Amino acid sequence: MKCPSCGIANAETAAFCRICKASTAPPFWTAPYAAAAGLLFLAMIPLRPLLMSLLRPLDLANLAFHEGGHVVFGLLGSRFIMVAGGTLMQLLMPAAAVVHFLKRGEKTSACVCLFWVGQNFLDIGRYAADARAQRLDLIAGGVHDWTYLLEIVGLLRHDIGVGATFQILGCLIMAVAVVAGARARLLAK
Repeated sequence: MKCPSCGIANAETAAFCRICKASTAPPFWTAPYAAAAGLLFLAMIPLRPLLMSLLRPLDLANLAFHEGGHVVFGLLGSRFIMVAGGTLMQLLMPAAAVVHFLKRGEKTSACVCLFWVGQNFLDIGRYAADARAQRLDLIAGGVHDWTYLLEIVGLLRHDIGVGATFQILGCLIMAVAVVAGARARLLAK
C-alpha cells in the first residue's frame, strides 16, 4: 500500500507509513459522504419544525442539563456566565458523550450523541428566536435566558436570525452525524 503523503510502499496492514509516520487509512470524509451529508442537510432545513416535534422526548433530558448548567456555572459568580451556563451545559453533556464514545472506539454511539448535540441546537434556536416575543413558557417564569444574553451583547433585535443560525447549525451537525454513523456501521460489517 502506498502512503498517501509520501508515496512510499508499506505493508498492506500498516496503520502508519514506515517513513513519514502519516496515517495510511483512507480519509474518513470522502466526496460521496460529504455529498450525502450536504443533501441531507438541505433536506433538513425546511423540515426543522417536524424534526423538533419528532425529537421532543429528548427535550426533557436537555431541560435537566440546561437547568443544572445554571447552578453549576452560577458558582463562577458572573450573572452572564450563569445565564449562558444553561445553554452551555445543554451542549456540553452530549458533547462529552461524543468524546467518551470516540475514546472507546464506538463510532456509531458517538454519532448518535453528535446527533443529540445537533438536536440541542434546534431547541436552542427556538429559544433564542423567542427572545423578544417571549411566548415560550418558562419553568420558573421571569426573563428568558436569551433575552438577557442577546441584550447584553447587543443582538436582541437579531433574535430571529440568531435562532435560525443555531437551527441551521443543528441541521448541519445532525446531517453529518447521520452520514458518519451510517458510514461507521457500513465499515463495521
